[in-house]
Amino acid sequence: MDGSAIKLLAIDTTTETCSVALAAKGHWIEDTRFAPRLHNRHVLAMIDGLLGAASIDRRSVELIAFGAGPGSFTGVRIGAAVAQGIALAIGARVIRVPSSAVAAEGLRRATTRRGPVTLARTSRPGWSYVARYDLLDDRVQCLAFDQLVAADDMEEGFVDASRRTMNARIVGELALEGPATAGGPAAAVPFYVEGDSPWRAAD
Repeated sequence: MDGSAIKLLAIDTTTETCSVALAAKGHWIEDTRFAPRLHNRHVLAMIDGLLGAASIDRRSVELIAFGAGPGSFTGVRIGAAVAQGIALAIGARVIRVPSSAVAAEGLRRATTRRGPVTLARTSRPGWSYVARYDLLDDRVQCLAFDQLVAADDMEEGFVDASRRTMNARIVGELALEGPATAGGPAAAVPFYVEGDSPWRAAD
């Protein structure tokens, strides 16, 4: 299927930014807001706003892409739940996009830096998600997927991607590079890394 002809909805709620984007009729429209801890209040209305602006019936959306982390425990799961719920309701397929890939692609577009780069994003105090990507002229390629690394074990020369704005349009464009990998609503699950958990032992 021609990726440019797919009606795709993209969602990213993995950081304090709530971002949604819609690809339809060869064009993108998007809505991105700084909404810390308020994603659940905004994301559905933002999606409805995009569909209305594009005069698109939600049932015609074929693919739903979402930023699947690893990242904020609550934020990632909001995106997964919204993607799964909409997919179940309208019969769309789902594709999950690694948040480190979104950060790497954002870095590639914003800078002239090319070649291998190590990206670090904060998980919790003292720990980071660390991934390695190759920034090519036209795309990014994952060299090593996210691992949880303690601050004391971090190597020099990494790029701190924690403050990079995550963008749903990038999520959608990365998804369109491989729409054949999409699955049913059950595919809307976050990426996990070994050792990552929001739970703390009782004092």
